[in-house]
Amino acid sequence: MKTIALIGSPRKEGNCDQLVSKLFENMEGYTKKFYLNDVDLQFCNACQSCQKGDCIKDDDGRKIIDEMLDSDIIVFASPIYYGQMSAQAKTIIDRFYMISQNPEKSLEGKKVIQIFTQANPGDAFDGYIKSLETMPFAYMGMEVIDTIIAKGAAGKGEGIEDALKKIEELEI
Repeated sequence: MKTIALIGSPRKEGNCDQLVSKLFENMEGYTKKFYLNDVDLQFCNACQSCQKGDCIKDDDGRKIIDEMLDSDIIVFASPIYYGQMSAQAKTIIDRFYMISQNPEKSLEGKKVIQIFTQANPGDAFDGYIKSLETMPFAYMGMEVIDTIIAKGAAGKGEGIEDALKKIEELEI
């Protein structure tokens, strides 16, 4: 099984990274992390070139998309900043356009595990997080098999205990 993680947090070894690492401990097969803050990931220009082939951007976004196309499970991890995923995470989501516009590429049938961290200890962002199952994931033919949310995760290692337990109980 091939599993890749798209980590939208700018903090290596931060809460998102710790949760993904814990998840990877329990997985067999190929695993790879992409730290979106550290790769050359350019914004979509909406030029529509992808309708005729690959994206014109010659950056790491193309490599990440290729890894996604070749994977079985995609772990999507992001902190919630001001009620939404991080800018790094949103940038790779916008690049999904090159898959949706290219009939030779598809994420249909890929499994997704969502991991979110938030400083707010309550349920303020639950509706937003739930909406991501539909757009972009279900829209692209992917299936969200689990969502892990660390609430009250303001500082490194804070508020992630329940999320770590949930990861330990996951059966993949």
